[in-house]
Amino acid sequence: MASVMHHLVSRGLEAVQQHQDNPDQTIVPFKVPIWGFVLVGLTIVLFTTVSLGIRYTYAELIGTLTMVEDPSTTIIIRTSEADAPLEKEPFLEQEVLLVKSKPITAKFRTTIAHLRAHGGFLSRFRGAHVLAAYSLAYHVLCWFYFRLVPDTLVYRAIIAVVASTLLCRIHATWTHIVISEASAKRFYQRVPPRTSFRKLAGPSFLNAVVEQYISLGLIELFKNCGLQPYVADLSKLGALSNTERLNVWFQFFGFLTVAFLSVVFIVIPTHVALTRVQASLLPDEDEAIVPFDRTFNGKVVPEILGGSGRIGMIAAWKSFDWNGRVRLFKVYAKVAAMQGAFYMLFIIVLAAEIRIILGDQLDKLVMAVTQGAR
Repeated sequence: MASVMHHLVSRGLEAVQQHQDNPDQTIVPFKVPIWGFVLVGLTIVLFTTVSLGIRYTYAELIGTLTMVEDPSTTIIIRTSEADAPLEKEPFLEQEVLLVKSKPITAKFRTTIAHLRAHGGFLSRFRGAHVLAAYSLAYHVLCWFYFRLVPDTLVYRAIIAVVASTLLCRIHATWTHIVISEASAKRFYQRVPPRTSFRKLAGPSFLNAVVEQYISLGLIELFKNCGLQPYVADLSKLGALSNTERLNVWFQFFGFLTVAFLSVVFIVIPTHVALTRVQASLLPDEDEAIVPFDRTFNGKVVPEILGGSGRIGMIAAWKSFDWNGRVRLFKVYAKVAAMQGAFYMLFIIVLAAEIRIILGDQLDKLVMAVTQGAR
C-alpha cells in the first residue's frame, strides 16, 4: 500500500515539476470539499487501527502463545482383573494410556475463546500497553543515538541492535504478561530484576543482529539485482524488450524467494528461541495461561542447583517440536492472508470514496497527471 501511494505521489510531483519547466502546460483545476477530506481521513484512521489490531492479536499475541505452548499429556491407568485359577487370588492388570490434549493455539477461534474466558473481550489486547511503551522507548533511544553518528544504514542497524539489547527486560515483561494469567501488579512491577539482564542481553543481542543483518543483506541484494529503478517507476518496464522484462521478473521473484527463505529459516527461529528464553524466566508465582513446561524437558536447571535458571538459545529452538513449528507457520500464513484481504478492502473503499468525492474531476485529474508525467 505504501509503495502504491509513493508511486502516485511521485507521479504527481513529476507532473508539477514538468509544469514548472513548461508553464504553458494546462493544469486541470479541481476542488475537494471539506467533508471529503474528513471522510478519507477517518477511513485511513479506522483501517489503520483495525490493521494494527489484527497484527497485534493474531500475529504478536497468538504467535507468542504458540511459541511457548506445550500441550499437556494426561496419564490414564486402566486396571482390570485377569483370569486366574480359583485356588489362587486373581491378579490385576494395568494398562497405561497417554492422552495428549489438543493445543489451544491450534485454531484462532479456540485461542480467542480461551483468552476471553480468562480476561474478557479486551484480553485479545493483553500487554498492548507494554509493547507500546517498549516501542516508544526503542524509537526514542534510536532517535537520540542517530544524532550522534553518520546517517548510514550500517550505523542505523548498529543502533537498533544496541537499543533492543538495552530494553531486553522491558520486552521480556511483555512476553511474561502475554503468556501468564492476569495479575494485580502494574507492568513496571513485573519487570524482571536487574540480575536478569545478563541472562536476556545475549539472546536479545543475537536476535537483533540477525534481524538487522538479514535486512541489510536483502537491501543490498535488491540493489544489486537492479530492481530499484523499476519499483520507483513501473512505466520503465514498458520500455524493455520481452526478454529483458522476463529477466527483471525472474530477478524479482528470485529476490522474494531469498527473502522468504531467510525469514523462515533464520529470522523466525531466532525470534522463537528468544521468546522461549524469556518464557523460561517467568516467575514461579505467575501461572501460565496455556500449557507450558517450565523445565523445557529438563533443560532448565534452577540457579539454586547450580544452573543458569534459563534455557539456552539453541536448546530453546530444539525443544520447540515440529507440531509447534507447523502451528506457528500456519498462524503467520493466516495473518498474511487476513492482512492481504483487508488491504484489498481498504483500496476498494478508498477508491470508491475518492470517486464519490471528486466525481468527473477524477477522470480529468488522472488524465492530466498521466500526460504530464510522460
